[in-house]
Amino acid sequence: MTVPFSSARRSAPVAGPSVARSLLPAIPELERLVSRSGVGGPAWSGMVRDGALTPLWGGTAIRGDAEAGPTDRAHAIAHLLPRRGVVGRASAVWVHAGGPPPVRVDVLLPVGSRRPYEHPDRRCAETLLPAEDLDRVGDVAVTNLVRTAVDVARWLEPDVAHEHLRRLVVHGLDLAAARTLLETFSGRRRARLAREVLDTVA
Repeated sequence: MTVPFSSARRSAPVAGPSVARSLLPAIPELERLVSRSGVGGPAWSGMVRDGALTPLWGGTAIRGDAEAGPTDRAHAIAHLLPRRGVVGRASAVWVHAGGPPPVRVDVLLPVGSRRPYEHPDRRCAETLLPAEDLDRVGDVAVTNLVRTAVDVARWLEPDVAHEHLRRLVVHGLDLAAARTLLETFSGRRRARLAREVLDTVA
């Protein structure tokens, strides 16, 4: 018996897009922050090249479709903070305002703290760190905008300090508050230079 053409056509299996997709392996969704060690060197290089990852600092990157914010930047360098360590100076500018990442992370420690072991990716300094000068960015301690401005004005070369301070102003720095805080550093090393630097920032 001959089967009519129309019936044969109706009984034939039809492969649609859903069938094709089901044959592909599932692609795991990337975490927001990814470490080089977590994905492996070759995979890391390929994902950076293809735009799936955007490097943040060192061996940490953010997923390519995400925009990095202060919490992302703070978490990218958190592994370099010793106990009681605080991100400060130029590194704090980067956490708060973005821009070029630091070559080495500036870590501030309370006066009298035990110095951590030497690490090529960080530099440490002891200083007074009252609680009102600090912020929590995610779960990372960072000097707040005002204290960061004072430290940058004191310790960085004036032309570099100006660049950092202008970025902080864009992100909400109150220059008057920075000048007021600087008064508490009167008589300390480089305080006069810091005043001159702050006074020339528009």
